[in-house]
Amino acid sequence: MLLTFSRKEFETLIKQGVKIHTIRQDKHNRWKPGRKIHFWLGNPRNVKKHPYQFGEGKCTDVAFIEIFPKKNMVRISYDGVNYGTFCKIQELNELAVDDGFTNWEHMKEWFSEDFKGKMIFWKSLNCVWL
Repeated sequence: MLLTFSRKEFETLIKQGVKIHTIRQDKHNRWKPGRKIHFWLGNPRNVKKHPYQFGEGKCTDVAFIEIFPKKNMVRISYDGVNYGTFCKIQELNELAVDDGFTNWEHMKEWFSEDFKGKMIFWKSLNCVWL
């Protein structure tokens, strides 16, 4: 399945193993462990912007996430287990870095409104916050 990214720095961070997941809506519940991932910078359907595939991977895990940026709060559940609500800046910063942002404040610029969706992992779950 395609995972498209609009920011060039995400390509570098994925290749370096820093960005280990992405957060998406997944309205049709398509992401499941074992699915093949095709990483793209840009959307291959928009050839005018010169998109390209920069890697392949495999979905290792999927978690449900709720982001409340104005409350500095994130809720995560995984495999039907509620892991809780995270409000500590250390946890929020680590989550942000694992998603390719410099810190929680930077991530809140992207997720400026409340958000519910999924975390799609392509690396093992070894996060302090989960």
